[in-house]
Amino acid sequence: MHQIISDEAWRKLLAADGTAPASKFQRDFVRAAVARATGKRPSLLHLTLGQAARVLERVGQSPAKLTAGGRGVPGLEKAGTYAQWTLFGLLVLMVTVSSPAGFLLAAGIVGLMFLLRKRRRDRQAWEDATWSASPAGTVQGVAVPDARIGATANLAAPGPAAVEGQMPLSSVTRPVSSNRGLYRVSLGRSEWPNVEVVGEHAYSQAIKAALRASKAPTTVGRDSEAEGVQVELVAEPDNPYDVNAISVRWRNQVLGYLSREDAIRYTQPIRRIIASGLTAATTARIWAYDAGDRLQARVTVALPEPELIAPLNEAPAGVTTLVPWGSAIQVLKEENHFDILCNHVPTDGAGLLLVSLHKATRTLKNATERPFVEVRLDGRRVGELSNVTSAHLLPLLEHTETIGETALAYAKITGSALAAQLVLHAAKATEISNDWLSEGPHPAPKLLPRAAGYDVPPAYAT
Repeated sequence: MHQIISDEAWRKLLAADGTAPASKFQRDFVRAAVARATGKRPSLLHLTLGQAARVLERVGQSPAKLTAGGRGVPGLEKAGTYAQWTLFGLLVLMVTVSSPAGFLLAAGIVGLMFLLRKRRRDRQAWEDATWSASPAGTVQGVAVPDARIGATANLAAPGPAAVEGQMPLSSVTRPVSSNRGLYRVSLGRSEWPNVEVVGEHAYSQAIKAALRASKAPTTVGRDSEAEGVQVELVAEPDNPYDVNAISVRWRNQVLGYLSREDAIRYTQPIRRIIASGLTAATTARIWAYDAGDRLQARVTVALPEPELIAPLNEAPAGVTTLVPWGSAIQVLKEENHFDILCNHVPTDGAGLLLVSLHKATRTLKNATERPFVEVRLDGRRVGELSNVTSAHLLPLLEHTETIGETALAYAKITGSALAAQLVLHAAKATEISNDWLSEGPHPAPKLLPRAAGYDVPPAYAT
């Protein structure tokens, strides 16, 4: 008896989760598992690791199988892909030379392969429309015009579609970031497009312009893709459809909007950045298929979890330099300073802090002095790094102290009213470039203090 997974269940299983994209072999494994359980094989071209784990659990499979047999290992998967294409080429060659009609049979095999690829692409477009968005005309509570390729694009925000004889909605002309500095919401972390944008069909002209600028022009009957597109996140407090609306813009042209649910989650950190006189910037992936009478498009943006976009505290006074983001480093002995950390644990249990790093020394029993890195929060000690980890950062701290700067770094705090944990994210001295050293100092972005709300300028219409 096959399982039945409803569209609503699929929407929950494929909800954006911020995890890394699944590899080709991992996606194929999940598709096969779903096919065995339901009798239907989905496309799942944009599957992430978190989504893959949820889908496998739903069909009764262990998520641990995602990494079994070399799945997810780049080198092994690359070798497997080469082997597949080699076997396919040999098969086509054998069929071609086997008989006089072999050439036609081989052409049929190749044609069948392209047909299957087209069917999967069409299936993916259906999944995007059915499992990632609401019915046409509305997207998760936000009204979206049904704009076509030839229609006036880059509308100011979601609204009723213009019909013949009516004037279209006014386009966005206010330069929202011409004189603003950029605030990279990734803070230096690796970026991958993990959050879905909605309403793209209303902004086909802007999407096509972004693709052309990225050297990926759209052609009727073909799909185009661009990655690493620089975009801005603009809060629109005057949006008549949603006061929390956040548009995704490329060169001040709207490409789409964050969903209503995501806008609620991200409105506070984005508005804090804008109210501080900065522009919230990130990267996007744009995919589009020009069907001739309509552009099918999908835009995804790279966004960390909302609580990891802006620090909870302000940078200390004085000349400071922010160490580039690096791999996670556990802070030791933070349990001895819970009286300080407990005041910084947010209500949802996780957040980002700016901490300062200082060279300190410890005298051993044999009178030998051993240097280590001390971690301070708002000037007060909250922990230290191990001897091994300290050795990776001490050359950098000695440099910053010599030139009169205090080294800052981002740290993630998690905890509750009972305990707190601090994890540092700072690049090692061997990972710092000479250019970075010579261009210093690198002050942390100056943000307004945390508040219940922030005043941001209107951005919906002129």
